[in-house]
Amino acid sequence: MDNILFESEKFKLTRTNFTYQGHKEEIENILSLNVIEWSKKDRIKYGMGLGIFSIIMFYTIGWFLILPVLGALSEDFSSYFVEATTSVVFIFFSVLGYLSRKGYTLELERNNGNKGTIGKSIKRSDFDPLLLAFMQAKASK
Repeated sequence: MDNILFESEKFKLTRTNFTYQGHKEEIENILSLNVIEWSKKDRIKYGMGLGIFSIIMFYTIGWFLILPVLGALSEDFSSYFVEATTSVVFIFFSVLGYLSRKGYTLELERNNGNKGTIGKSIKRSDFDPLLLAFMQAKASK
């Protein structure tokens, strides 16, 4: 049986395998584990981008479903309601986007060049023991 180098709720690392999010990967197939730090500026940009995207989707769906119904109900009421709803949608998704980008993201890079996010955390120290154990497993190969 493999020696367990690291084990937590989300990850399990042995000398030959790495298990994350229910997937089991051979250590030989993993090129590296990288920690990405999201600065406040990047988190704000991501949140604003998600807010703008949500407004575009709101109006795309709204043109066919919501806006005609509101227009039929009342001209004066619908313009204010649409503006308020648009603002609420933008603010909600901007905040959601900002909060979804925690301080640090753990990224797995495979030998074939594929990359993927496998973990998020507010503190980098949550990933440090895993990174040290991964370097130890790679060195033993």
